[in-house]
Amino acid sequence: MRKKKDLPLVILKSLEPYVNLIGEKFEVVDPKDNLLKVIDIDSESSFHFTIVRYQLSNGGTYQFYMERAPKNDKNNGVYGTWLEISELSKQFESWTNILDEYEEVNSFFDDPIVKSFSEEFYTEFEIVDEDADKIPFNTKQILILDNYLNKVDETLSHYITEGNSSDVNDIKEEILLLRENLTKKSKKWVVSKLSKIWAKIAKQGTVFIREFLSESKKELIKQGVKGLIGYVKENGQDLLN
Repeated sequence: MRKKKDLPLVILKSLEPYVNLIGEKFEVVDPKDNLLKVIDIDSESSFHFTIVRYQLSNGGTYQFYMERAPKNDKNNGVYGTWLEISELSKQFESWTNILDEYEEVNSFFDDPIVKSFSEEFYTEFEIVDEDADKIPFNTKQILILDNYLNKVDETLSHYITEGNSSDVNDIKEEILLLRENLTKKSKKWVVSKLSKIWAKIAKQGTVFIREFLSESKKELIKQGVKGLIGYVKENGQDLLN
């Protein structure tokens, strides 16, 4: 495993501004064998900004090898090039601007119904913690969420029909992805994904809303993620079993 003292101090200082960087549309993740890796927060997207390695140029200055996708507004493929470390912030800003433009443009591939429901549910959580973008829920909250998601996943199986199988299986895949990341992602990320799952459930119709999204069931989860474990124990003991 790479250690920070394996790298020149000038390299560490040039990457330092990105260590705790937070954005609405991107996430800084473990770079593993790279020096920096930032990914599109959309789990269905392969867009990324990666600093792969560094080198000392013939001119005596350090350079980064950058890979990013999309390259620009005309090419959404992977692009790689060497750049001076002083150019890093400019290149990163260019990449985030493209993410913003993707978010703002209207297309036939958007689902306004899911988006509207998702925004409604996300607002209900009222996540105001200052560290919501950085740290995960505590272990008690994670267990509540995991237990709940497991029960939803199991119950959804009873509602699969020939007409909705594709949509319901998509929801089940979203649930699996969320469960796998409960201990790895921030509070804000988890709530955003849960809101999207609820939105996709709501789109399936009133039967699904009554079964999965009654106010009492939503309230249990909302109070659980706010840390009011006592409320959940008193009103939804089955979520803890």
